Amino acid sequence: MDVRKFQDSRNAELDAFKKQYTFLKSEHSSQLASAINESDPSQQQILIGRVQQINAQLVGELHTIIDRLNKGQPGFDSKELDDLTADLIQYQKEYAELERTKDRVATLKIIQAGSRNKLQTAQYMYYIYIAVLLLLVFYITYLIIKNIVFTTIIGAIVIYAIYILYTNLSTEVKDLT
Repeated sequence: MDVRKFQDSRNAELDAFKKQYTFLKSEHSSQLASAINESDPSQQQILIGRVQQINAQLVGELHTIIDRLNKGQPGFDSKELDDLTADLIQYQKEYAELERTKDRVATLKIIQAGSRNKLQTAQYMYYIYIAVLLLLVFYITYLIIKNIVFTTIIGAIVIYAIYILYTNLSTEVKDLT
């Protein structure tokens, strides 16, 4: 198999994984919230079982894609591989915690709070980046305006100096004639 076909098949496989992974993550979040908010204990246990099932699917999908990405030629984005590995570790921890705890609802709440904290941190960083970007835009605008004003003032001074020289020279030429 040539390199191009290998990369194309690898990218197609990665795209299919990303779709499935995104779906499973959203399903995990919604089932997690449903399990926490369910008031009927028997229904809540069913939803908790579904959360564990989705968690196991996520772990399985992550194991599969990480194994496949580690095979073959180098050149895959190592940051993405590190992120997937971190996700795998996180889901494994959640699954292990759900398996060994007696109060599963409290554990689900802790998991949900951790997810919220990560989201809030990401939003906070996003807002900081936007603020820094806006400050840079204002600073660059200030520098441009300052440069235009400075150039205009210097231009006016030069034009005035030329005018004075011209008038002095024209009066001296009149005096000579």
